[in-house]
Amino acid sequence: MKKVKCTKSCLLLSMALLLGNTAFTAQAKAETVTAASTGRGQGVTVENVTLHTYAGNDGQEVESITYLLKDIKELGSIAPEDFRITVGSDSYKVNDIKIMGNNVKLYVDAFRYLGKTVYNEKMQSTHYDFAVDSTVDVLDLKKGDSCLVKTRTADDFEKGTFTGSNGIELPYWLYMPAGTSKVPLMLWEHGGGEVLATSFEGANILNNRGAVSWIEDGYQTAVLSFQFPENYSFGISDKPDQLKMMQDYNVVIYEFIQDLINKGKIDSRRVYISGASSGGGAVLRFVMQYPDFFAAALPICAKDTLIPISQTYGLAYKFNGSLALNDQDYQKCYRDISDLMSHYNITGVPIWFVQAENDPVCTSYTSKILYQVLKDQGAQNNKITMYGDEEMKQAGQMIYHSSWVPAFRSREIMDWVYSQKKQ
Repeated sequence: MKKVKCTKSCLLLSMALLLGNTAFTAQAKAETVTAASTGRGQGVTVENVTLHTYAGNDGQEVESITYLLKDIKELGSIAPEDFRITVGSDSYKVNDIKIMGNNVKLYVDAFRYLGKTVYNEKMQSTHYDFAVDSTVDVLDLKKGDSCLVKTRTADDFEKGTFTGSNGIELPYWLYMPAGTSKVPLMLWEHGGGEVLATSFEGANILNNRGAVSWIEDGYQTAVLSFQFPENYSFGISDKPDQLKMMQDYNVVIYEFIQDLINKGKIDSRRVYISGASSGGGAVLRFVMQYPDFFAAALPICAKDTLIPISQTYGLAYKFNGSLALNDQDYQKCYRDISDLMSHYNITGVPIWFVQAENDPVCTSYTSKILYQVLKDQGAQNNKITMYGDEEMKQAGQMIYHSSWVPAFRSREIMDWVYSQKKQ
């Protein structure tokens, strides 16, 4: 459980700009919707406030708020309509209130508390300004008020650091099911919006459901996620220093997992890997570096870590115009990836590629061409899902990068991953 400020300076989402939304600070919005004070609760003292949150599809979201009160008998009756929550220009309702001893718990329409600017090359994670305005003044939450934060599932991860034989130290978050041994392990590779340079410790666990989905969907599994200091560039294959750094990080992670295996905590036949965006591209390179290590891989909206497609053909962060390669460029990309993969043998690793067909951030050609190359090289256990525009809209995604959202709603995909086992 963490103690944080309830409100911090809000970064305007570039997605909001793209969609034509206007954003205001929650503080400014609250001034225009202030509930009429009733004078109730004047003898009540708020001892602390707890935000109950969870890792959602697009960030950390608040689902309820608990006030611990002193002299609660002075509060009188309260109802959901006595409260108004504002986040930027949006308002959220309190749906129910429960009073338990000295605790008053508000059940709210879930609102985003923490997230990232996904559609900007300078991605950053931030807390969003919010305010609670009540007819009972003592229950108002304003900028600068401190809150405790409890986050389901994410709070069950153990944080630590590990130093590899190469001398590199990285922070990690590890979830282990209680009272178990030799369980499967899911390695989650986070995206560019979760690197420490532009976010905060633990963003790799909180910014989407990539780390927690396996646990919350009932799989008896360990989950591991390392957090990297900074993101890598598009076309990393042409940047030797960045590629070496990625490979060095992989050494650290590999050695940490081997240590868990040697201690009898993890089933060596059931080590899985998944990641999204920059993490999806990292998945591909990790499997190439350790082809005999993983029982299955699930790269989602993978960045172009094989050959430089996105920048070469102007497909990175392209929100207008065609995202298609012409036949000549497609064939060149196919030949280049085929030539690269002739130096690696990953046809024995079951891989399910997932992406939106019209992903404007990370081109879908990396996934589509690698799938075809591996098939042509003899891979028999691979699958691919390319979501169409309507499927992404149905998943609540108006810009089609976040294909992890529908992927983690697919029991078929997740069951397939956990059905794989090395001989």
